[in-house]
Amino acid sequence: MLCLSGTDEAQTVGAISTGTGLSRPTVHAVLDDLLDVGLVTETSPSAAGLGRPARAFRFAREAGLVAGVDLGPRGARAVICDLSGRRLAYAELMGDQRPDIALIEHAVQVVAAEASVDISRLRAIGVALPGVIEADGRLRASLAMPDLVGLPVAETVAQSIGHSVAVDNDIKLAALAEQRGGAGRGYADVVYLQIGHRLSVSIVLNGVIRQGRHRLAGELGAQRGMRWTRNAERGQLVWTSQPTGEAVLRAATAGDPAARAEIEDFCAQIAERVATVLLVVDPEVLVVRGGPAADSEVLLRSLEAAVDKELLFAERAPFVASALGREAVVLGAVGNAFDRFSSDIYGVHGYPSPWMRITDDVERASSETRS
Repeated sequence: MLCLSGTDEAQTVGAISTGTGLSRPTVHAVLDDLLDVGLVTETSPSAAGLGRPARAFRFAREAGLVAGVDLGPRGARAVICDLSGRRLAYAELMGDQRPDIALIEHAVQVVAAEASVDISRLRAIGVALPGVIEADGRLRASLAMPDLVGLPVAETVAQSIGHSVAVDNDIKLAALAEQRGGAGRGYADVVYLQIGHRLSVSIVLNGVIRQGRHRLAGELGAQRGMRWTRNAERGQLVWTSQPTGEAVLRAATAGDPAARAEIEDFCAQIAERVATVLLVVDPEVLVVRGGPAADSEVLLRSLEAAVDKELLFAERAPFVASALGREAVVLGAVGNAFDRFSSDIYGVHGYPSPWMRITDDVERASSETRS
C-alpha cells in the first residue's frame, strides 16, 4: 500500500479507497492481508462527531530494518533504513587496518547502535565490494581487496548474521542508485563514470544493472595493457598539480591554471574510451562522479569538449554530475537488498522497493570527502 508507506499519518478505509481508486471491499481485503504480515497497524482516530469512529491504518515502517554496507580497502560505510526506506542511521568506519569480511557485520552493529534500534528486526543486508562478483555473492577478482578473492562473502555473512545478504560490485550499485534516485532519475539507460583513485564504468539498461554473461560488463580495466591515462600506475590515477583528483578539481574551480590544464589534458586522454562506451551503449545520460558537485562543472565541460572531438555525430547523452556523491555505493547496496529480497522483507510478493525515500536524505556531494 504505497499510499500508506509514503506517510506517517493513519488513513481511513474511505481515504485509501479514494486515493487508490479501489473499492472499499477490496481495500478491506488488502488491509487484512497486510495486518496479517505486520505491515500495517490499526489505530482509532478521534471521532469527528456522533457515532463510531472510522477504522484507520498506518504503515508499520518500524516493524523491520534493512542495512547496506559499502566495504572497501580503506574501511566501510553503513546505513540502516526502516521498511519505508527512511534512513535511521549512517556511519563511516575508516581506519588503517585492512578490512575483512568481519567488518561487514561490525559495521551493521555500529550503525544499529547509533540509531538505538533493535538489530533483531533486521530482515536483509546489501553489501558492496570492489571487484567482480559472482551471482552467488562470491568475490571472483579484485585488485583493491585481493585477500577476499575466492571467498563466499554472501554465504559467510548470511550464516554469521542469520539474514539474507545481497552482494554486488560497488560501482554497479552506485550506478543503480543514481539511476533510481539520483542524477539519472527518470532515465532507463544510464552510464556511470567514477573518477576516483581509479577510473570505473558501470551501465544500467532498462533500469537494470548490465552484468553480462561473465559479469564483466564495464570492467574495462580487465583488458590487457589498457590504461586510461599515460601515467596511471596499475590502474591508479596519478595527478601532478595536486595530490588527489578532488584537490585538482577544487583548484581548477578556483581558477588555478595548472589544475585547469591538468583537467583538460586528463579529459583528452580518457575521451576516446568514453566515446567508445557511449557509441556502444548510446545511453540517455552519462552520470559523472569526480568530486563534489559544486566542483564538477570544469570536469564536465572539459570532458564534453574532448568527447565531442571523438564523435562523428553531434547527438550524444548529456553529461551530468553525480547527485548522490560518496553515498551512492552504500545507498545502492541497501536498495539492492530491498530489490532482491522484497518478499522476505515485506512478507508479500511484488512490493516495490522504496528507492525514492532511500535517496531522499542523502548528504549531497558538495560535502563529500572520499573519491
